[in-house]
Amino acid sequence: MPTRSSCFPSFSGRGIDVKKKTLFLSAILFLCFVLPFFAQTPDAAASSEPAEVAETQDEPIIISDMQMIVLPRDVFVGDAMEIRCTFSCDVTLLPAGVLSVEISPVEIQNLTVNNITLQRAGSSYMISMLCVPWCVGAIDIPPIVVSEHCVDFDSTVSLDIPEITIKSIVNYTGATELRAAKAPLLIPGTTWVIYLLSIVGIVLLVVIVVILVRFRAFRKKVRTVVSLLITVKSYHSLKYQMRKLTKSKKPVADKQFAAMVSHLIREYISCRFSYNFRSETPAGVVSEFERLSSGLFSVEAGIAIQSLSDVLVRCDYVRFSGDEGEAGTFTQEERLRICGEVINAAVCLEKDDRNAKV
Repeated sequence: MPTRSSCFPSFSGRGIDVKKKTLFLSAILFLCFVLPFFAQTPDAAASSEPAEVAETQDEPIIISDMQMIVLPRDVFVGDAMEIRCTFSCDVTLLPAGVLSVEISPVEIQNLTVNNITLQRAGSSYMISMLCVPWCVGAIDIPPIVVSEHCVDFDSTVSLDIPEITIKSIVNYTGATELRAAKAPLLIPGTTWVIYLLSIVGIVLLVVIVVILVRFRAFRKKVRTVVSLLITVKSYHSLKYQMRKLTKSKKPVADKQFAAMVSHLIREYISCRFSYNFRSETPAGVVSEFERLSSGLFSVEAGIAIQSLSDVLVRCDYVRFSGDEGEAGTFTQEERLRICGEVINAAVCLEKDDRNAKV
């Protein structure tokens, strides 16, 4: 009969293999997790924290997530422009109660920076740059330090502004040649003279308008003077034409002489009394004169008007009667007498109630 030990040889060999494998795995885990703690020296563990703080203090914080606007939208070389950048920051960049501060300008190639301002924009901040570009194309702007006014923050906060593009005015306008020089619209140094003359002219115009509107007596006086000048001119024209007819060397036909005398008389009395006597009959001239003067005329004026009416009657007879005899023609003596009567009547009318100078 076989013994007990010979009946279970495989089970005892399997138990030995499991123990070996367990011991091997335990040794590997011990080497991986326990030995590193003992291998680290005390000096290395103490210097790790200060190195992290130094890295935070020395390395600047760059803000790149922002909104940028360039005013105006199209910028050319030599134009004044403004760059506005709105951004947010976890730290307080401006002291309490301060709304804006000026930042020291930076030197940028091909870009003249006139002013840089940091302002509060609600819960955010806005930086404004006033500058002038001097080249075409892209201009790179270096980071701008915006934390120089911070009170409770030691790190450096820089703003990384994207590059800007300056357009070419040649491509924008399409012009490829320089325009010819033009003369100045105003002579240099005469601007203030023109302004002064304009002001004086406006003042004089206002004064004249006020005088013409408000002062009726002045307007009446002006009308009287103008009427007198016109009357005097008509009076002297009548005398000149009458004397010219008496001294004319060229023979003038009787009907032409009568038409000229009739026309001159009617033009003169129409101007003298401001009434149209051009279509009145000789008798109508006397009646209209009496109506216009309401009978308040001197004896001399009445005789003068009657004399002019008689001359008109004689001239109309010669013009329209068709009589070719002695009654239908003028002798030289009659022509002289008619011209003398017309001049004397005009002188009498001018020396009457108006006392006009003759």
